[in-house]
Amino acid sequence: MKKINKLTIVLAMMAMATTAKAENADTLTVNNDSVTWDKALNDVCVVASSVNTMGDRTVAIITKDMRRGAQNTAQMLGNIRGLDWNAVDNSIEYHGKKNIIVLVDSIEKGYSYIMNLHHLRFSKVEIIDQPKGKYNGYDALINLTTKKNYEGYEGNVFYNTRLMPSGPNAGKFIWDVETGSITYTRNKWNFVANVSRSADNKTVYQNWFEKSYPMQGLSERTLHVDDTNEETLNNSDYNVNLSVDYQINKNHSLSWSYAYYYSLNQDETNYMLEKTNLGLGTIDTMAVHSFNNTDNHNHSTALFYRGKSGKWSYNADINYVYNCNTPDNTFERGEHFTLRNHYNDHMNYARLRSDARRHWDTNRTQLSFGNISTWKDYERRDFDTDNRLNSNGFFRNNTWFNLWRQIDSIGHNTASIGGSIEEIHVKSNGTSENQVVWSVNAMYWHKLTEKNWIRFNYDCNVSHPNQSQTSTYGYFTDSLSWSGGNPFLRSSVTHNLKVWFDAWWCFNAQAGVTYAPNTISGFSELRHGMLSSGVEGDYVANTFVNTKYVSPWVSVSFTKRFAKNFLYKADAIYTLPRASYGDDVQKGHTFKFWTSLQYYYPKWDFSAKVDYQMYHGKSVTPQTYALSDKDDFLAFTFRKTFCKKHLDVAFVTIAPFKSGSGVNRTYVVSPALTSTNYFCAWPSNNKGCLQLMVTYRFMGGKSIREYNREMSDER
Repeated sequence: MKKINKLTIVLAMMAMATTAKAENADTLTVNNDSVTWDKALNDVCVVASSVNTMGDRTVAIITKDMRRGAQNTAQMLGNIRGLDWNAVDNSIEYHGKKNIIVLVDSIEKGYSYIMNLHHLRFSKVEIIDQPKGKYNGYDALINLTTKKNYEGYEGNVFYNTRLMPSGPNAGKFIWDVETGSITYTRNKWNFVANVSRSADNKTVYQNWFEKSYPMQGLSERTLHVDDTNEETLNNSDYNVNLSVDYQINKNHSLSWSYAYYYSLNQDETNYMLEKTNLGLGTIDTMAVHSFNNTDNHNHSTALFYRGKSGKWSYNADINYVYNCNTPDNTFERGEHFTLRNHYNDHMNYARLRSDARRHWDTNRTQLSFGNISTWKDYERRDFDTDNRLNSNGFFRNNTWFNLWRQIDSIGHNTASIGGSIEEIHVKSNGTSENQVVWSVNAMYWHKLTEKNWIRFNYDCNVSHPNQSQTSTYGYFTDSLSWSGGNPFLRSSVTHNLKVWFDAWWCFNAQAGVTYAPNTISGFSELRHGMLSSGVEGDYVANTFVNTKYVSPWVSVSFTKRFAKNFLYKADAIYTLPRASYGDDVQKGHTFKFWTSLQYYYPKWDFSAKVDYQMYHGKSVTPQTYALSDKDDFLAFTFRKTFCKKHLDVAFVTIAPFKSGSGVNRTYVVSPALTSTNYFCAWPSNNKGCLQLMVTYRFMGGKSIREYNREMSDER
C-alpha cells in the first residue's frame, strides 16, 4: 500500500472561478470548492490497475493509454471507463448522464474551460458517484489533480461550426462557437481568463400542433406547410471569466473570481392556424406571428478561503450574483389577439457556505459537516409604467453531515451515512410560508475479488422550484390559455435506491428505483373568469403542481481497449416511469443505447471515432406523454494535429439516414385541454451535417518543457 498525502501541495495549485449564471432568473451555477471528503486523495492503492475504486469514488492515475489520441481534457476523460466523450459538442457524460460538476484541484473553473485544457497538466482523476454535501444532487463529480509543482502557461483559441447540406437549414453554417482562454501558474499565484461566444445563426426548426378545448367546443391545428410553420432561433451568448488564486502558505489559500454572462435572444415563429368552432360549424384561418427579443445580463463575484490545521480541513466562501433580464415578447394571433410582454426583471442572490472535515485512524474514519445559507430577492416591473408586477424571494438555511468509515483494515468494506436538514422561508408579493426539508443517504461497498465489487446506495436529493414556477404573475398566452406559477410549490425530494456490480475492470451492471413523491410538473386545469377579450368565460390555466413520480431502471456498461490503439464502449439503460396526480396517471418506458469505437494511429497523430446513439420511448408527467420513435444518429469523427501538435483540426459528420420517423410527439391529456405537439428531434434536424472544429494551442514554462520526459515514466 503506497501512501500519498499531498493535498496541501494540491492546494497550492488550485484554480478557482465562479460561473454563476442565473437561468430562469433564479437557477444558479456557482463555481465552488472542495470535495466533501478526501479519502481517495489520501489513500490510493495501485497494484495491477491504474484505476482503483473504494466506496462511491474511483481514482484513476492518468496513464499513456488514457492520453492516447487525446488532444484535450474532455477526450482524455472519455478514455476512462464510465465516462463518454461526445465529439459533437466536446462534452462528457457519466453513464449517459450530463448532470456533472468538474473541478480542478477541488476547485471549479468553468466546464468549457476545463474541457479545452490540455491533459498534460493533470496526473490523477477522481470520480465521485452521487456526491454528498455541497454537491448533493449531481450525478457525478469529476476532480482533476494538477501535477506536483506544476508551472507554466497555456492558452487556446477554439472555433466550431456546422454546415447543413439539406433540410430547412440547407447551405447554412449554424451553431457557431468561439472561445479563447489563458492560464498562468507560477510560484504562489495562478491566473485564469477566458471568453466565449456562441450563436444559433438563425437556425430553423419545424414544429406544428393540434389542439382541442372540450368544454368550449373548439379545436385548432397548424397548417403543416414547410414554409409556414418555422421557428427561427437567433441567439447569442457571451461569457467572460476571470480569477486569481494565491497560496498564503502550505495550509492556507485565497481565491477571487468574477464572471459576466450576456445573452441576446431573437427568436421568431410564423405559422398558419386553422380554428374550428364545432358549435357554430365555422372554420377560420389566421396568421400567427411571435417574436422574442430578450437581453439578459448576469454579474457574479466570489471570494474563497481554504485552510488546514492538523487533522482538520475547513473552507468558507461567499458568492454574490446580480441578474438583470429585459424580455420583450410579442405574440400576434390573427387580428383579434395581440400580447406584448415587456418587463424589467432584477434579482439579487447571495450564498454563504462553510464546512469542515476531520479524520481519525489514518484516514479510515472521516467526518465532514457544513452549512449553506442562501438568500434571493427578485422583482419584476413593467418596462413602460414601472409598476411592480411581481416580487418573490427566499431564505434557505441548510445544515448537512457525512460520516465515512473503512470497516476493515484491508479496505474490502466501506460504508457511509449522512443527511441534511433545510429550513426554507418563502415570500411572494407580501405573503410568506415556512418549510422544512430533510434528506438522508447511506452507502455500503464490498470488494468481492481483485477485479470485482458490489455497492448499495440510498440517497435523497432535494431540488427547489425556479422563479418561473413560483411566479404569481400570470397572463393570457392566447385567447383561451392562461399561464402562471404557483408561489408555494414544495421543494422536491427524490429518493434513489441503487445496486451496482462492477466486474473485470471493464463491465458493470446497475439497477435501482427512483421515487419522487412531490416532483414539480406542469398542469392544466379549467377555470372560469375574465377572458382576454373582456368577457367572462371558461379558459385553460397552465400552472405547476407537486406530483408523484416513480421509475425502476436497469443499465449495463462495457469498456475495453484492445490491440493497444482501439477503444470500444457500449452502454444501455432502460426505465419504466410512472407519474400521477389525483386521477391523472401516465405510464411510460424509455430505452437508450449508445456505443463508440475509437482508433488512434500514433505515427500520424491521427484518430478516428464512430458513435451511434439511439433513444426510443415514452416519457411522462401526470397529464403528458412524449413519444420518441427511434431518435437516433450515427456520427464519424476524424482528428489530426499539425504544427507540432499546436493546431488541432477535427471533422465530424452525422450520417443522413435514420431508423425512425425523426418526429417526436408530445401529448397533453386533461379535462381542460387535449393537444398533440409535433417537432423534429435534434438528430433529425442534423442529419447529414458537416461539423468543423479547429483549436490552436500555445503553451510553455517549466512543466511544459519537462512533459516528454515525465511521459516516459507513465504506465
